[in-house]
Amino acid sequence: MKKIIWLMVTLLFCVSCTQSQIDPRFEEYQQIKDHLITKKSFDQDFDFQIRVIFNQMDKGYRYDVLIDHAQVDMYDIQAMAYAGESDKKMCPVIGLFDDEPYHLKVGLVDKENHFYKGIQLSGECSSKKSIKVYISYYQDEQKSKKVIKYIEVKE
Repeated sequence: MKKIIWLMVTLLFCVSCTQSQIDPRFEEYQQIKDHLITKKSFDQDFDFQIRVIFNQMDKGYRYDVLIDHAQVDMYDIQAMAYAGESDKKMCPVIGLFDDEPYHLKVGLVDKENHFYKGIQLSGECSSKKSIKVYISYYQDEQKSKKVIKYIEVKE
């Protein structure tokens, strides 16, 4: 009986060791977040509309960063918003952990094929403040030209 228990404990330990590897998507998430935290200069020129809307809650605000009205085709969009979230709190993110892609294409909405009118990042903050946003996308379906923007959005 002791041998069986010892074997089960050993197997459980081995399984937990193999599952403790860090997901590469989380490493990319952390790199993007670290970049947003330290970023001091931001892009002023971008081919889409971006804005933030604040809604007051009992404790603080909910913010919604809206990205829409693309002037160029945007494929496989990844985006993150940062409003001073602590390390224990996830930043709103889209396209990084999702199984399905997000695209914005001029004059096309086709949700079945992942083409949307716009995308939204929602989070919470203690006060109205500027929101730092990372967005990356490809300008073609073949993924030959990647665009990366860091934007500071103010109300």
